Amino acid sequence: MNQENGFQSGVLPPALAAISIGIVGVIGMASGMPWLFPSLGPTLALQTAAPDLPGSRSFNVVVGHLIGLSAGFAAVHLTHAVDVLPVTDAHALSGPRIAAAVLAVFLSMIVQHLVKAKHPPAEATTLLIALGNLEPTMRTALTIISGVLIMALLGEISRRAAYKKT
Repeated sequence: MNQENGFQSGVLPPALAAISIGIVGVIGMASGMPWLFPSLGPTLALQTAAPDLPGSRSFNVVVGHLIGLSAGFAAVHLTHAVDVLPVTDAHALSGPRIAAAVLAVFLSMIVQHLVKAKHPPAEATTLLIALGNLEPTMRTALTIISGVLIMALLGEISRRAAYKKT
C-alpha cells in the first residue's frame, strides 16, 4: 500500500473522514435520528488513517461498538447508576457512575478480546452510556446501532479509497 504518498497519507484520510461524518450527520438530520455521536469520530479516524489495524475492520467496528453498548447498558443497571443523574447534569462524578464506567470498560474490553473484535473507539461508546450522556434505552440502542452500521459502511469505502493497492 502506498502510505508514503503525501496526498494519500496527509490529506485524503481526513477528507474522507470529514465527508463520511457529514454524510452520517445529514442522513441523521433528514431521518430525525441523532446517528452522529462522539465515538464515531475516532472510529472513522482509525478506519481511514490506520486501515491495516485489526480495529479498523468493519467486523471489529460493528461488533466492538455492539459490545461497548451492551457493556454500558449492563454496567449502569448492575451498579444502579441508571438511577443517578448523568455526569453532565450533575456537574460531578458519583460513585455509581464511576463504578459503571469501570465495569463497562472492563466488560467491553474483555469481551472484545474474547471474540477477537477489538475496537478501541467502542470504549467511548461504553463511557457515553456509563456516564449518562446517552440513556440506556431501546431508542438509544437503535440509534447507536444505526449510526455504527452506516459509519462502518462509509468507513470501509473510505479505507478502500484511501489505501488502494498500488
